[in-house]
Amino acid sequence: MKQRQYVDFKLYLTRPADGQAACQVALLPTPEAGETITPVTVPASEAPASDMLAYLAGKQITLRNLVSLGKKLAGCLLPEGVIRERFRYAYDQAGVEGGVRLRLIIADHALKQWPWEYAFLDLLGGPDSMRGFLALNPRISVVRHEPLPHPHPAIAKSSADVTDIRLAIATALPAQQSVLYLDKDVAAIQRAVQDFDLEGVRITVDPVLMDATPGDLATKLPKGTYIFHFAGHGITEQRGDPFTPGSPLREEGALLLVADKIQKNEVRLRAGDLAAILQERGVRLAVLGACYSGARNARYPWDGVAGALAAGEIPAIIAMQYEVIDVAAQAFSGMFYSALAGGLSLDEAMYVGRRAMLLETSTDKGLDQPFNAEWGVPVLYSRLPDGALFPERMARAGAAAEQFRKVIQQTVETIAQGGTVVGLVARRVKGGIKIEQRVKVVAGTLVGLQAEEVGDEANLDVAQNLGTVSGNVTGVIVDEI
Repeated sequence: MKQRQYVDFKLYLTRPADGQAACQVALLPTPEAGETITPVTVPASEAPASDMLAYLAGKQITLRNLVSLGKKLAGCLLPEGVIRERFRYAYDQAGVEGGVRLRLIIADHALKQWPWEYAFLDLLGGPDSMRGFLALNPRISVVRHEPLPHPHPAIAKSSADVTDIRLAIATALPAQQSVLYLDKDVAAIQRAVQDFDLEGVRITVDPVLMDATPGDLATKLPKGTYIFHFAGHGITEQRGDPFTPGSPLREEGALLLVADKIQKNEVRLRAGDLAAILQERGVRLAVLGACYSGARNARYPWDGVAGALAAGEIPAIIAMQYEVIDVAAQAFSGMFYSALAGGLSLDEAMYVGRRAMLLETSTDKGLDQPFNAEWGVPVLYSRLPDGALFPERMARAGAAAEQFRKVIQQTVETIAQGGTVVGLVARRVKGGIKIEQRVKVVAGTLVGLQAEEVGDEANLDVAQNLGTVSGNVTGVIVDEI
């Protein structure tokens, strides 16, 4: 199955100078859809309610209110009129084998705090359902693009395949900061990728830098580290330009590391310096474990770090905009890394990871009970034009990538018919998995494979040729193979 091609739908968001509107949004030149002549101003009355944002951040929002909040976000992002019409046109033109990448270029700092990943717009109409959340649509990718006066980063594709994806972890807890259980965070990541081996591709966790100092990051991260994960605290601070006295202050992010491993006094590593270290080591993806700080500030601290890393030409950054429960984080990591290693793009891997998180969240509590929408917590920052984080793997993707795309495509086709499908539920994928589902209409839920562990030699081929399903159909459930 060929790679999914995305229409790059570029939206520029800011606030009018008078501050009297929710936002202004413009569709930048998009060859497949066109552009707006003038920005569209969304009135302040259409802005998401502050109490709903607080409920979401505090994990107290109900599913009914989450849909209501999502509709407000979609109304600001894709307002009625020319922009929404052009989006629908691009979505239709992309077809079921293509997709639309909502590239959010957000110039206003306050708008960066809004949880755009929860935008709700049901393109099929009908009663509200989970399919209306854009980030859960396999044909839609939500990417935050930091507007910077720099060329976009490019990954130099090597002639050799990537067979060992090195993942480095750094943690730090200065004595002056609130307690975090970082050893549990590291163990969760290690469990998520333990014994990973997909078509000869390994994910190696090395090194693990506990109580990291700036010197540790400068000297102990080897070249060829593709993914960097940090768990700990971070801040943003206002700084002036020392070479230009009186210049406007700017926000700059920093990681809170330790100056030494005995007293553990706090020291700040500015995000710009971190970016220089990661760039020199060849890091392609930085994952910021901001959720572990439990921050609930109006000025979300990781925005400064993610923006600085983007400015430092790190190709992709994943930040957590709210606290995330461990089981959901593990589900995301396992499936996200599996998808990347298998040869999928960032866009596709983010969908696979979100879908895994969704399956860890109970949706049967009723519309008016608190609902932990973990799948919207990860935020992808990237200025890559095509989402190819590992172009070597994409060029040589084999059965794993083909199977992932079959599952995604089967979900696309079923959603298009108004049904709901769960194609793959796996706690850990270690070897070849082959699943095929062919469904025309599902008026319920279809589960193809649900597994606790699938071994290296397992080669499952589940075929279901169904016309109309009016209930729940389960193909295979196994505990261990």
